[in-house]
Amino acid sequence: MANPAVLLIMIVLLAALTVGHGVLVTLPRLVLCQLGIVWRTFGTAAAVAADPDGEPAVPAYFRVTALRDLRAAWWDGLDEHTRVVGDAERFVDHCVGGFARQSRHGPTWGRRFLAAVMAPVLVLTMTAAILTATALSILPLLFSLLCWALCRVLWALWRLMWAVVERAGRALSPGPAPCPYGDCGRTVVRPVRLCPRCGARHAALTPNRYGALHHRCRCGTRLPAVLGVRRLDACCPHCRDPLPAGYQRARVVVLVGGPPAQRTGVHRQGLTALGAPPGSEPPLVRAGRSPLLWFDPPGDAYRSQESVARLEILGRADGLLLVVDEPAAHSAAVHAVTRVLHLLSALPARRRPRRLALLYTRAARGDDTAVRAELAAADGGHLLRALDRTGIPVRCVPASALAGIPQWLAGTPGTPGPGGTLAPPPARRPGGVPVRLPRHRVARHGLLLAHLAGFAAVPLVLVLLQAGVLPPRALLGLPAAYDKWRHPLTGSVHQVDLMAAATPDWPRIGVSYADPGHPPSAALPGHTGYWSVTGAPKNDNWLRVDFGMPLPLSEVSVDFDPDTVEGIFSPSFDLEGQVGARTVWTSHSGAWQARTVGGGKYGIAKTYGYHIPYRHTVDSIRIGVGSSWDKDDKNEQRLREFNVRWTSSDALRLRPADGGRLRIENTTARDLAVVVRPPRLPAGWHATLVGRPPRVLRAQDTYEARWRITAPEGAAGHAPVAYAVDATEDGHTVTSRCLALLTAAGGSESLC
Repeated sequence: MANPAVLLIMIVLLAALTVGHGVLVTLPRLVLCQLGIVWRTFGTAAAVAADPDGEPAVPAYFRVTALRDLRAAWWDGLDEHTRVVGDAERFVDHCVGGFARQSRHGPTWGRRFLAAVMAPVLVLTMTAAILTATALSILPLLFSLLCWALCRVLWALWRLMWAVVERAGRALSPGPAPCPYGDCGRTVVRPVRLCPRCGARHAALTPNRYGALHHRCRCGTRLPAVLGVRRLDACCPHCRDPLPAGYQRARVVVLVGGPPAQRTGVHRQGLTALGAPPGSEPPLVRAGRSPLLWFDPPGDAYRSQESVARLEILGRADGLLLVVDEPAAHSAAVHAVTRVLHLLSALPARRRPRRLALLYTRAARGDDTAVRAELAAADGGHLLRALDRTGIPVRCVPASALAGIPQWLAGTPGTPGPGGTLAPPPARRPGGVPVRLPRHRVARHGLLLAHLAGFAAVPLVLVLLQAGVLPPRALLGLPAAYDKWRHPLTGSVHQVDLMAAATPDWPRIGVSYADPGHPPSAALPGHTGYWSVTGAPKNDNWLRVDFGMPLPLSEVSVDFDPDTVEGIFSPSFDLEGQVGARTVWTSHSGAWQARTVGGGKYGIAKTYGYHIPYRHTVDSIRIGVGSSWDKDDKNEQRLREFNVRWTSSDALRLRPADGGRLRIENTTARDLAVVVRPPRLPAGWHATLVGRPPRVLRAQDTYEARWRITAPEGAAGHAPVAYAVDATEDGHTVTSRCLALLTAAGGSESLC
């Protein structure tokens, strides 16, 4: 390794090996490992942990789990990147060690030397590979985050809308109903729903963190969260007893009194009058159009003001039956009634009962007046006055007239109904139901597809940009920027041969002499033959091309028959540009771009043609052949082809039409500032623009300009017209040109 050339070759080989390994091995492995991690993360699902709130539903994927999976996929990908980069470093170290063992000073010295030299190459290669792989991995992550954010926004909007609907429903509804069981009676704002498969209790079947339209039980059953919730069996969230159908529509009548035994007898008597057997649980019976809840609180519910305040059912009651056996102020029944009246006075008017009935057990019979008289005689006037001060309709009845009082208190008089108790649905005992953990297949696979779309986005966008099928303003204007970079205006300019579009009517070609059988039209592009001056009586011969109007030319090319060029001397000719009969430009053979044939290392080339730059505006050109500059008297030159060119841009496509119309099409994928020039016409012809052309022509858009063209009197045949439209972008202006032949009647023949 003492030879510096060998050492240099070794370093170059190691550098090429390092760069090649980084580009061909490390970079694909980085991208593939990231793709594999995404596939493992979102293609399969782990077990769902138990909910901390005790709800037997699986949290919604986009609401709870998706962000965790995205974070795991990203960090696991970074760990895999570290491992792959470590493998690349070990590969380079192995190669360095293999080359270092050939070192003359020993493998240790060679390893250190090569490692110091190769460290910058390795760092630059790995940095480029990591940045490229990270960029290719960030795009799928952004796609997935966008999908997740969109789902979260839609979920938030749906939840907000459903919250408004629920709030409006609660405002329009009478309010939550109480639990119909005698040992409960608490308000049921939202009943607990039972899973029809495993019997699990779901307390929040509404759009929330467990789902927007459906909740999924841990047994795998989908439960409705918006529509169809009422079809599921319900139970009280407080006592866990099953709720019968129609409990929320029931009219509530509550018994108020002193000793529980006294209220129990009245309660039993009322159930019998309603057609339900005594001891029915819950005491919910059919009574007309609405069920009736004949409720008696358990135990000494009225023993204190605090216990009365805990009776939520009093604020939901339609009527109260006050049971009094002793109207004296010191009796337990009067104390219970007084406490209830104090509670009613504190309630808002909309939550107070609509009717009150006072059942005086010592009155055997009589109407309301008779019972009031007996109560007043027994020192119960204070009780009557307290009832009348409430402003609620009050009826006093004896013990024997209880029939019909519950219906009156419930507000359903005159509708006796068939009677009978409303039993709750039979309790379902789940047994042998396997618990199946859901995998969020649809949601997980949605994020997986978003990741795969992100990986395929770059090549797909490149293909679409190359094909030009994307709208110009899509992807924040990327198609327009790509088209501008790939097809700048300056690159759209090319030379157009006017003679290739020559017709018998245009241009007019004249010559000083033409050998019979070899007219000047034979030298037009695409024609066979040549124009020959063999046998001309004079030495100075010429060919004149008359355009009929001034045209801005860019180049003139002439090609002679190489067989008529003798020796090493170029053919003798000159070129003149004319405006009318006045010569404005003259050029002789000189520093032009010559075309030669033959030659070689020791041969002599023969010049037979020229490309002549011609930046002038003329209405005719004159090509002199065998001019006076040539001292040879022989006239044997043969002009095989001549071309007259001007420059035009293909950024705008011009299509002339009849009636003086010009269709201007923007062929680019971006907006261009355009200026429509007046057309060039022969003398005596006039053109007036109709309308105002736009200043900006949109991408792939078309505008039709129209001129009112008038011909001179007596005009016949065809007249040439030259259209020109300028396009400007970033300070660069190019011109699109087109020729056409007009008739006096307004017809147009395009020569573009």
